[in-house]
Amino acid sequence: MKETWRMMAEKKKSETINPVWARFCTVQIDGWLDWITSIHVNSYLEMAERFIALNPFYVPDTEEDRTPLFDQLMINEDFLSSLSDTGLSVWANSNFRDFLVALRPYGRVDKQMQYLIDFFDIHISWFSRVYQFVRASAIMSLRDDGRQI
Repeated sequence: MKETWRMMAEKKKSETINPVWARFCTVQIDGWLDWITSIHVNSYLEMAERFIALNPFYVPDTEEDRTPLFDQLMINEDFLSSLSDTGLSVWANSNFRDFLVALRPYGRVDKQMQYLIDFFDIHISWFSRVYQFVRASAIMSLRDDGRQI
């Protein structure tokens, strides 16, 4: 199963996939599939839709205040700490769209993953803005740990 996902994650000719996000997706896909099959995706996305509608200018104040989608899909502190300083720099200078480009191939194989990707696309501005705050917080934490970014 892992090999099928890795093959699907190969670079699409028309898009350049960020190598850090590509590796991240490959490392995370098994956990994501476990998570996405353990929830009712439509209900979860409806709840997230309501949250976004009620909190259009949401800004996470602390790591504990992050949305579950970010914790589940985008922030893996073990992965970040495993990156070289160059890898961290590539990650730190990427954006939410780079993540979506790396995630799209998995949506072609799993319908529920595609629902999630479509949801991200619909709310790209909201997720991009929130991701900037989450990324900044992660960068500060990594710098506090002595990493050079």
